Amino acid sequence: MKTFLKGEVSFVENYQNWVLNVSVKWNRRIITINLNSRKTDLETDFLNCSLTKAQFFTFLSRSETYNFSGKKSDFSELLLECVETQCLMDSKNPTIKLDGKSLIFKGGIRKKDFPSLSNVFKLFEVLMDEIDYLYNENVTQHRL
Repeated sequence: MKTFLKGEVSFVENYQNWVLNVSVKWNRRIITINLNSRKTDLETDFLNCSLTKAQFFTFLSRSETYNFSGKKSDFSELLLECVETQCLMDSKNPTIKLDGKSLIFKGGIRKKDFPSLSNVFKLFEVLMDEIDYLYNENVTQHRL
């Protein structure tokens, strides 16, 4: 990444009950990260929802403002309350979605900010763990 001005890397990785598709593109200034993780043991789909940064309202209010679209569920509430989501939303043009059986993140960071690059992956893993915990808790309650 340091030697090429522009580039792209894609790979697939397994993480517990998730299949993670990673696509990273970079240019001279920005690294754009697409993380699409599919939960393999999910019995029903997530209710679709999306969280994006509200650029205009953020500018007006001079504080971080977000748009939420879609249907509310336990999982969307988790996304709204989770500290990791808030940290991921600090990236450039961030979007976090629940779509079908997938948790999707897209965002950008500065090219020279390597600690933030590794933090994105760590935060996303913690978010997947939180969803796993909530899912297992809901499955256990429904079986009782």
